[in-house]
Amino acid sequence: MVKNCSVAKRPFRRLCYWCLLMTLSEPSFKTKDEAKDFLKCLCDQELTVDVSDGRRYIGFLCCTDNVGNIVMSSCTEYPAPSDSAPDNSLRNFPTVVIPGQHIMKIECNGRLLANRSI
Repeated sequence: MVKNCSVAKRPFRRLCYWCLLMTLSEPSFKTKDEAKDFLKCLCDQELTVDVSDGRRYIGFLCCTDNVGNIVMSSCTEYPAPSDSAPDNSLRNFPTVVIPGQHIMKIECNGRLLANRSI
């Protein structure tokens, strides 16, 4: 049986998630089930992830784990603005794992999901 996302009203595939919410500055979910449903709705959505060294990744969310690491597919890495790399230094990856402790901000369709300071 395929379940539907209660927000997007579309099927979602099984997600290896638990606590992307650990990176949220102020979680707005009352129960773990609400949080899990939210994460399932983000599966296969395009995200922008900023990491602590200034790099930015844009790709599609595949899964998360219980410590806030995320896996993204079809991902493009943009260098930090301070890097002296040429403009054509974008790198494309089929799959990227981003450690949760390095995630500074996650955006989905321009909407801020998480913002924390180290």
